[in-house]
Amino acid sequence: MLKEKIEDFIKKQFEDLEDFTYELDIEDNYVYVNFTQILGVESNKEMTFKIIDNKLQYHSITYGWKVLDRGTNIKYFWIDMLTNIAI
Repeated sequence: MLKEKIEDFIKKQFEDLEDFTYELDIEDNYVYVNFTQILGVESNKEMTFKIIDNKLQYHSITYGWKVLDRGTNIKYFWIDMLTNIAI
């Protein structure tokens, strides 16, 4: 269930964007997504996801755990995603 939720989330976020490459790694109740390409730029960005209280959450070192089902929290995912890549 966790893997499917993450894949659905990623598909929804990147549906109109190209040049993203990633791999999923599942350990216990965590999913680690390693992005090797972001907007066509090589990357080595790892992001952590988990379901807490039946809600998909993303962990940011800066912001902590954020529920991705809330509209405004998605900005933390994108801030982390685009930080430190040269476009």
